[in-house]
Amino acid sequence: MNRFKGILEQSGLFSNLVVLFAFICFFVLLLSPLTALMAVTNPPSVNFLKLSQLVLSTAVFILPPFALAYLCSKSPVAYLYFDTKTRIPDAGFVILFMLIIIPFVNLLGDINHHLVLPGFLSGVENWMKSAEDEANKLVEQMLQVHGYTALFFNIFLIALLPAIGEELFFRGALIRIFQQWKGIKTAIWIAAFIFSTIHLQFYGFVPRLLMGAFFGYLLLWSGNLWLPIIAHFINNVVAVIFYYLKYNGYKMPDIDSIGYGNTLWIGIASGALGIFLIYRLRVIFRLRADKIINS
Repeated sequence: MNRFKGILEQSGLFSNLVVLFAFICFFVLLLSPLTALMAVTNPPSVNFLKLSQLVLSTAVFILPPFALAYLCSKSPVAYLYFDTKTRIPDAGFVILFMLIIIPFVNLLGDINHHLVLPGFLSGVENWMKSAEDEANKLVEQMLQVHGYTALFFNIFLIALLPAIGEELFFRGALIRIFQQWKGIKTAIWIAAFIFSTIHLQFYGFVPRLLMGAFFGYLLLWSGNLWLPIIAHFINNVVAVIFYYLKYNGYKMPDIDSIGYGNTLWIGIASGALGIFLIYRLRVIFRLRADKIINS
């Protein structure tokens, strides 16, 4: 086993991607009987959809990165960027940033909504739009719940689990793999592109690409995967809570529409402040790193 781990540590891009994909196949096959059992005991319903999502997220995004890290490194914790201590002020700064940037993300989404592919790709565009509509319908079904127990389960399933799993997979495993090929900055954008593409949401491709890149740079500046996980969680949980409140009769603004149209000025201000905060965040981490090196 140690010899095999040594080979993987020194192997190239293709080999590590193959191993990661093999782990995905293995865990999906391993857990698929559980999904089949749920299908028998729970006829197709929203609850079955949620349980299937739980199994799929675990099999695809959570278990494979840990298995790859164990095989590729003598320190799996360091391999997945969990070895750096998370500071409360850093987490608070990231949370504040994610809340402030929401209108600007909506503005980017509106701009993305008006983009069209060239005519010869119209078939691809129609397919992506159809896939996005279906995905949105499924998400809405999962979000339409009553009661705090159902709300907290949705927060776990739709906000926390994807934040942990997707950051483990895209920012943890994929960036680690691709940085051995072209360096970490290129790896950040490759992982962000795959992250945005795999969601099959044409209208949200640009904001999700930039969000994924921000998560990657947050990892680069801090060396800490927990901060991208926190940022990802805040992005998800705000939507879950707002939808819950609105669905249950509370008078809430449509959070997805703040930042464009009549509130365009809020989106522009959000973007300007967000860029400034990104710059400050980068400076803070750089100064701290310099202090550690020089101490």
